[in-house]
Amino acid sequence: MIHQVTDGEVDNPEAVTSVSDIGWEWRPKEGERVSEVWAGPAGAVIELDDGFIGLKGDTGEELWRYQLPGVEKFSASFSPSGEELLVAASGEPGVMLNTVNGATIAEDIEWDDSSLLLDGGNVLRRQGDSTAALFEVEDLDSGKVLWRQETPSVCSGSGDSRFVSERRSKEVITLILYCAEDVSDEAIWDPVSESVYTLIALEASDGRELWRQDFENTEDPSRIDVLMFQEILLVDLPGQERQLMIDAVDGSTIAESSELVLAVDDSKYFVGPEFESEDKPYEIRTFKGEVTASVALSEGYRSMGTPETKIGLPGQMITVDMERGSPKDKVNAVVVPWGEEGAEVVISGTETNHADIFEPGRLLHIPGAVLLYVPVSSTNSVESIEHVVALR
Repeated sequence: MIHQVTDGEVDNPEAVTSVSDIGWEWRPKEGERVSEVWAGPAGAVIELDDGFIGLKGDTGEELWRYQLPGVEKFSASFSPSGEELLVAASGEPGVMLNTVNGATIAEDIEWDDSSLLLDGGNVLRRQGDSTAALFEVEDLDSGKVLWRQETPSVCSGSGDSRFVSERRSKEVITLILYCAEDVSDEAIWDPVSESVYTLIALEASDGRELWRQDFENTEDPSRIDVLMFQEILLVDLPGQERQLMIDAVDGSTIAESSELVLAVDDSKYFVGPEFESEDKPYEIRTFKGEVTASVALSEGYRSMGTPETKIGLPGQMITVDMERGSPKDKVNAVVVPWGEEGAEVVISGTETNHADIFEPGRLLHIPGAVLLYVPVSSTNSVESIEHVVALR
C-alpha cells in the first residue's frame, strides 16, 4: 500500500469566475492508468486502476495519494459532499479517507460493492433482493444501525414495484421506483404507456419518508432521468420534453424548463440547445425564469449539448471543440463572454488519437479551475486519461 498525505490545513482554492489560459497540466506516471476525474472540495480527485490521487485545484499540486499496487479489483464510494471517500480491495476491509488531505478517517470497515457512503461517516446498505427498495443506514464509527426499513418502499398505485436507483445528498436519499404490471429486467429498459415512476425521498439521518411523487408515462413512453445537484433534483420527465427542478428536502417544484438543463446551483440554472444544428443561445436563468446571461455560439463551434462539454461561469461560457488532424486530433476549449456573439477564443488543450464527435473531451468545474480532458471511451479505444489541462 502507498499512502501519502498532506500535513496541516489545506487552503480552499477560490472559485474561478472566468478563464483565459492554461494554469497547470497533469499527466499520470509511467504505468499508471487513469479511469476517471472527480471534483473534490480542494480540487480534483484522480481515480487510478489501483487507487486515488488528490490535486489542489488552483496549482495542480499533489496533496495526497492512496494506492493498492497489485490489487486485481477495488470498489470505492464518495460521500455526497465529496469530502469523504471509502476504498476497499475486493474481499478486504475498507478505509475511509478525507479527500482534502488524504488522511485516514476510519479503517477496517466492513464493505461490499452495493453499499454507498453517506456524509458524516454513515453508510447506506441495501437489504434483501436487489430489485427491492429496502435499506438501512449504519454508523461506521460505532457499527450501530441508525435506521432500517422493515418493509420495502413501494409505488403508490396498483401494479408491481421495482427499485431502479437512488440519488444521495447530505440530507436526503431519493429512491427511484418503476411501477407497472411487468417489472422484469427487459421491461424496465423499455417502459410502456401508463407505467409510472415514483420518487420517494427519505431523511438520511432517520429514514423517515419526507415526500413522494409519481410521474406517469403517457403516449410516448421513455425512461426517467434524475440528477442531483446539492439538494436539488433535476428530473427529466418520462415521455415529455420538459425538466423539473425539485427541492430534494420538501419535494416542491423550484423551476421547470423545456430547454435542456446543463447544470443547477442554489439560485439559478444553465440551459442550452440539445442538438448542434440548433441556432439557439445558451442562457443562465433564475428559478423565476429571468435570463441573466445569454450567448449563441458561432456555427463552427456548435457541438452536442451535454453537461460534460459545456460549463457556464459567471463571466463566460466554455465549450469543447476539436480539430481533425494527423496523426492526432486536437481537443480544445472555446471560451466566449456572455452577450458577445462571435467573440470566441480558443485555448489549445490536449490531443487524442481519434476524437469522439459526440464527446471529444470533457469539462469539469472544480474549486480553483475548470479541467479539460479526453475521457475513457470503449468506442474510441481510449483506455486511460493521459492528460488533464486546468483552465484558469
